[in-house]
Amino acid sequence: MVKLKLYGIGNEDNFSYYLFDKKQEIFDILIKLFLLEFDIYWLSHSSNENKRINIEKYTDVHKSYVSEKLRIDFFYGKERIYLTLNCPLNLRMKFNEALFKYVVMPKNKFKIKKK
Repeated sequence: MVKLKLYGIGNEDNFSYYLFDKKQEIFDILIKLFLLEFDIYWLSHSSNENKRINIEKYTDVHKSYVSEKLRIDFFYGKERIYLTLNCPLNLRMKFNEALFKYVVMPKNKFKIKKK
């Protein structure tokens, strides 16, 4: 299995954020993780049609899911997906553990010059 790229990750107080390529495979993996780890059925199909959502058609679109335990926000840009996960630390750690089975962070190509 080829791991997909995660370009950035960070934490602020009670939320974590992630930066991915805008690819359907990423979206499909995230849908699977939310279902398996949080028992959340994210909207992977259009609400007015029984047609699968193609995220590559989304640009400058925000989608969110809110429950008592957590809030998930997807921001779809031209080439990237920015995901925020607002929930307690233990749930974010559980999500990160599952996520890193499918993604890898690219190595930094820049070298720091020594003085």
